[in-house]
Amino acid sequence: MITGIVVKNMNGYFYVQDDASTVHECKVRGRLKKGRYSLLVGDRVTISEDGFVESILDRHNSMVRPAVANIDQVVLVVAAHEPDINELLLNKMLVMIEHADIPIVLCINKCDLMDSDTEDMVKLYQSIGYEVLMTSTYNMTGIDDLRHVLEHKVTAFAGPSGVGKSSLLNAVDPKFAFQTGEVSDKIKRGKHTTRHASLYSLDSNSFIMDTPGFSAIEFNDVSLERLPTLFPEFSDYVDTCKFNPCYHEHEPICGIKDALEAGHIHQGRYDAYMSIRNDIESQRKRF
Repeated sequence: MITGIVVKNMNGYFYVQDDASTVHECKVRGRLKKGRYSLLVGDRVTISEDGFVESILDRHNSMVRPAVANIDQVVLVVAAHEPDINELLLNKMLVMIEHADIPIVLCINKCDLMDSDTEDMVKLYQSIGYEVLMTSTYNMTGIDDLRHVLEHKVTAFAGPSGVGKSSLLNAVDPKFAFQTGEVSDKIKRGKHTTRHASLYSLDSNSFIMDTPGFSAIEFNDVSLERLPTLFPEFSDYVDTCKFNPCYHEHEPICGIKDALEAGHIHQGRYDAYMSIRNDIESQRKRF
């Protein structure tokens, strides 16, 4: 048996890269189909010599959208400027990834354009506990640090358009440009090809996950009770709330509101919490 990782799913075939970096084109064994298998990009599997997936190894996480498994971390990329950081969008994406229980590295790209406001934002997210990288492909700042973060992990890149995700990956490893270009060409030629998540190998055990749809902001499965737990800095203050659950809005004796008033919780983060809470309530009313 050969052990490997599913790097692509296309037209009914699963492409599995083994530990020697050889990619095998595979079909799924019939008994797995009968067992309602759900084989995802990122799954570790065993395959036979004749090209059949025999078993799916245990996952440590999985997501529905995008449909992927075993992500070790998300590198969430925003730009210092051009485009300016949308603070609400950034916080919503952080909450979405927190909900998936996947470690986050926040990457401030185009750091050669940083000003005092961006520096204050970096300090804010570092104080919350997020790892923050500062990178620039213009002067190659932080590229070695990013390369180190990617070693021996399956990493999903996420972030708004225009922030330089592709340029960063090209700077980390020029062969990534070749791989993404090759996939794009296939998509252009194939009218009926559905774009799925794909893994691109940096080496035998370091992968970049191309995840179409990862940046879609949806909170359909986030409950009002869980939402406060997705803001790490809230955890120091919830024990002083009088009510349980406390939604940290109109309730008296609320530790979160007291911390906000004292300046221990950033106003923009609290505003993001309330915005997401309103989104969740609106979705509930529609259904």
